[in-house]
Amino acid sequence: MGVYRRKYKGKKSTWWISYVSGGKQKRESSGSKSKRVAEKILALKKTQALEGRLGLPKSHVPRLGDWLKKFLASIGHPKTKSRYQSSVNNILRFFGQNIRLLEITPELVFEFQQKRLAEGVGKATVNRDFATLSSALTRARKLRLITHNPCVDVGKLNERRERRQAKPLTYEEEARVKRFSPPWLSILITVLAETGLRVRKEALPLKWNDVDLGSEPGCIRVRDSKTAAGVRPVWLTKHCRDTLIKWREFLGPGFSDYVFPSPRIPSTHVSDYKKGWQKAAREAGIPDRRIYDLRASFASRANACHASGLTIAQLLGHANSTQILPTYVKPLDENTRAVIDALDAARTSQSGRSGSIH
Repeated sequence: MGVYRRKYKGKKSTWWISYVSGGKQKRESSGSKSKRVAEKILALKKTQALEGRLGLPKSHVPRLGDWLKKFLASIGHPKTKSRYQSSVNNILRFFGQNIRLLEITPELVFEFQQKRLAEGVGKATVNRDFATLSSALTRARKLRLITHNPCVDVGKLNERRERRQAKPLTYEEEARVKRFSPPWLSILITVLAETGLRVRKEALPLKWNDVDLGSEPGCIRVRDSKTAAGVRPVWLTKHCRDTLIKWREFLGPGFSDYVFPSPRIPSTHVSDYKKGWQKAAREAGIPDRRIYDLRASFASRANACHASGLTIAQLLGHANSTQILPTYVKPLDENTRAVIDALDAARTSQSGRSGSIH
């Protein structure tokens, strides 16, 4: 242990340092031709080793392409893996396959963000790519492949100003869109507005065995969702329950296992819902609305019925409420039923003022 010289032909000698860290001997160049500088570096390394702060990378740092393959292989959920794969393609297109993880600097990460923006990509999309790269590099840091994640020094872009603000529908606007919708879309609109379900991940894949219409108030069991908190029971208003009962009778027994079967292939569910919604919304005179606004409509109506923020978070399946839910299981159940009853009362009240609402 200590400092020593390594001489090379035709070159000035460089001082190297040798020390023990984690029970293993480490040797590395000080990068200096001054013994005094080398001794100072050695003292610093020894101090870091004693304090357990030494995070030296392994001698063979992987290349980005190889590491991202391993990173993707560790992702269990197929939908998450598909989302990450899209970002990985963008990352490799900029950085290349062969760059080593140690060579990725904050400057390069910043240039990656700017390049994506110059391509006309929105800040939210750039942030998803950035988050994927940061997650992969954080994993590498924890495994001591690198000492630092350069994404930490850059940070995400501020995307809030670009985000489209949700525009809840009134009861009258909801009824108007339904008048211009095919039957399956009209039923879907009712379910979304009355439950707050996520359309693509929770509502469309629903099967009849996930829906309990035999008892009041009725319930939908969401078995797969965006987050763990999204796997939940969703209680039905009387209006929603009655609508689903009539829809099941209309389809007939054995037509499909799915609540929203594809008209052409009943063994699968509807997947292309955007065109149908856009056409109906345009003919209803609200072309600026998206089907996802129905989720905001549910939340706004629940809020108008004096539901607490925690209750609304549970109804929507938001992950940020899961830690506190076990403490409030009983009062949440009572609040949930009260909100469901209040939503039915609000719809009935609006129907009486503006005529029948389907």
